[in-house]
Amino acid sequence: MSTTEITPDALAIEVLDSIPLVMYFIRKQARQCNTIDISVPQIRVLAYLRLAPGASLTQLAENLGVTKATASNLIDRMVQRQLVMRCENTEERRSVKLTITKDGEQHLQEARAMVLKGLANNLEKVAQEKRRKISEGVCLLRELFRLG
Repeated sequence: MSTTEITPDALAIEVLDSIPLVMYFIRKQARQCNTIDISVPQIRVLAYLRLAPGASLTQLAENLGVTKATASNLIDRMVQRQLVMRCENTEERRSVKLTITKDGEQHLQEARAMVLKGLANNLEKVAQEKRRKISEGVCLLRELFRLG
C-alpha cells in the first residue's frame, strides 16, 4: 500500500474522472427500462423528487441541468401520466411544489430494481475486499455531497 499523500486536488480529479463512468453505466442500465415505459430523464426526476419532496420547478431544473422551460415540459408530461403531482406553494404563489405519486414511486422502484441488478452483476466480478473499499468510499461521498 502506498504511503503517498493524496491531495484534495488529486482526489478531486479522481472523483471527476470516475463519477461520469459510473453514471454512464447507470444511464445505460436505465435505458433498458423500456419495459416499464419510462425515460431516463423521467427516472431522474422521480429519483430527485424522492430525495427532495416538495421541490420547486427551479430546484428540479437546476438538479437536472436543464432550463426551467424544459423541466416544465417534462413535468407536464409526468403529471399527465400521474407520475408526479404539482401542488400550489402556499408560501410563494408563483412557485409550485412537486411530489412523486404512488404510480411514480412504483415506476421508480421498477427502474431502480433493473439498474440495481445491472450494478450488482458488475460488482459481482469484484473481490470482497475491494467491494468493502468501494462501499466505504461511496458512503463517504454520500455524506460529503448529501442534498440539503
